[in-house]
Amino acid sequence: MKKKDYIYIALYVLLFGWFMSTIVDSVKYEKEQFTKTNKLNIDLIKISNYVSNNSKLLTSLEGEVYNNSLTLEDVSERLQEQYKTNTTFYEMYFSTQAQRVEKEEEELVEEKIEDKGTQDKIATPLPAPTKSIEQEEVVVPTEVPVVKITTASFCPTPHTGLLPYIKRVTLRRDYKFVAHYDVLDSKIVNLSFTKKLPSKLQTALTKYLNSFKMNGNINGCYLPIKILGEWNGRRRNFWIK
Repeated sequence: MKKKDYIYIALYVLLFGWFMSTIVDSVKYEKEQFTKTNKLNIDLIKISNYVSNNSKLLTSLEGEVYNNSLTLEDVSERLQEQYKTNTTFYEMYFSTQAQRVEKEEEELVEEKIEDKGTQDKIATPLPAPTKSIEQEEVVVPTEVPVVKITTASFCPTPHTGLLPYIKRVTLRRDYKFVAHYDVLDSKIVNLSFTKKLPSKLQTALTKYLNSFKMNGNINGCYLPIKILGEWNGRRRNFWIK
């Protein structure tokens, strides 16, 4: 074989290899495109199903909205009818109110007239047959009763203002006693104590008792008192029961 023939064979092999490579690439490309197309079709089917489901849901919602609108219209019509009925009833009631008031007034007037006639018949009895009866004249002495009004008297209510009356009285011990007294002309009289007390303390207690608000006269009042003396640094205090 000549050198030229070898060149042709090499070119033929190269062309065949290029052709086969092109065919393989074309097949791969077509396969890839088919895969992509198939995936795109699947996605489109999913989207179509989603849109279809949503359209059904929208249709169902539109039906519910329509039904609700019909229900609201029905309720509105019923409310309007009820309002018209109430308005008519009120108009009838107030239009006949004046007539009913006049009728009630007439009935009251008739009842009053009947009651008055009955009272006149009762108040004016038939005249009884007169008999001449001699009556003796009885003279009853009239005396005006004298009513003596006495106001209720109570023992005076004590107050807690004893300390100013005894602050200048020196007490070395405690004193617990009961003061008995009477009230005469708003003054304390017949004052006595269940225990022997210093004269200054008795004078202070007399002034204290006369400071009460008194009304009227009363006997047998009493007041228990306990006074703490000033010893060992203790502060003076008292109790009135």
